[in-house]
Amino acid sequence: MVTLPQENAAPLPLDRNPAAIYLASLRPTGRRGMHRALAAMAETMTGGPFDPLTFPWHNLRFQHTQALRARLADRYRPATVNHMLSALRGVLSQAENLGLISADDFRRTTRIKSVRGETLPKGRALDGAEIKLLLKICQKDISLKGTRDVALVAVLYGAGLRRSEVVKLDLKDFDPRDNSLKIRSGKGGKDRLTYLGHGAGEVVKAWAAARGSEPGPLFLPVNKADKTMKRRLSDQAVLWVLEQRGKEAGLEHFSPHDMRRTFISDLLDAGADIATVQKLAGHANVQTTARYDRRGETAKQKAAELLNNPFDKDDD
Repeated sequence: MVTLPQENAAPLPLDRNPAAIYLASLRPTGRRGMHRALAAMAETMTGGPFDPLTFPWHNLRFQHTQALRARLADRYRPATVNHMLSALRGVLSQAENLGLISADDFRRTTRIKSVRGETLPKGRALDGAEIKLLLKICQKDISLKGTRDVALVAVLYGAGLRRSEVVKLDLKDFDPRDNSLKIRSGKGGKDRLTYLGHGAGEVVKAWAAARGSEPGPLFLPVNKADKTMKRRLSDQAVLWVLEQRGKEAGLEHFSPHDMRRTFISDLLDAGADIATVQKLAGHANVQTTARYDRRGETAKQKAAELLNNPFDKDDD
């Protein structure tokens, strides 16, 4: 537990609350994660559950943030700690903007080094046989739901979209002329254009024809009567569909995000330029794309063989 000074410890009104203002500046999807990060840090410093909106962040000083960093590093993975520290810096920046801490105190308090360390990557890439099994299971289902699920797998694997991006797609975002998908307000609020290969494009066209031409979400729920429901498929429903289809195919557990990892790994394995893969995936920087690479040691071995080998003995 970190001991904090008690002056000005009363909860601040929302228009003077640095945590509230920081969270309000984020997109809804990012807001939830950063709220959890702030709650975890408040709990770490107080020894029990603490509402991050009532925690006195503006009372933190250099010694507190250094002690907090050390405590977090003992409890969480490096990437998680750095994610939390990013939230902390954001709140303290708002505290300075509000005049709750001086510029000098802000500079000292946020002088927190990122935690470095290598950890095993989360998730896995599916192999080609698993992708084929998953598609085969969906294709065997001749119902409307089966047609939708084939298209869902095609978009998740064939375009590497995030769950949140898939459920935001509207029918108008798919252009059957070139199999392009317009991703609106992706991560970071950015729009981008990505493309499906011919096979993936064909199954999405089949689903688009089956769902009908009525404007609205591309992916719709299908009820027990095998009729579409006029509302957007939820991201939780995408998770459930993949879990069910994966079980039917007898596959080892995988997540929707593993489809995205597989998309990136397969493109890199096929020789696609990493900068192009970065753009297709919608990553802000190429380092993020590299972290998704799940090709393993075989890729390193293949890369080594690309070098011209001057060590072979000439035949006499």
